[in-house]
Amino acid sequence: MVKLFIVGIPRDMDEIELLEMFIIHGQVDQVKIITDINTGESKGYGFVDMTDQPGADRAIAALDGSEIDDRQISVRIAEDKRPAPPAPKVFKVDPTERKKRPRKRF
Repeated sequence: MVKLFIVGIPRDMDEIELLEMFIIHGQVDQVKIITDINTGESKGYGFVDMTDQPGADRAIAALDGSEIDDRQISVRIAEDKRPAPPAPKVFKVDPTERKKRPRKRF
């Protein structure tokens, strides 16, 4: 399976229209247009999962740089999602640092 990243999707385009653009180049497994969580409006980009590499290559060759409703779209293979870096350990105190602090007396 090859995941394609599409940028420049017209805001009024739905997933079925996007599917129709890609299915003529190869078998499509899934289509997802990213929407704003609050408004539900399209953010103008999305993902298409193609089942094979030759179909993905044909779709990239045919659609990358093409125009839809006066918007130029960019189609490329999506990068793998990188894992988030571990959170810094803010509350850990070095034992040698603890000894340097003066003790408080009440």
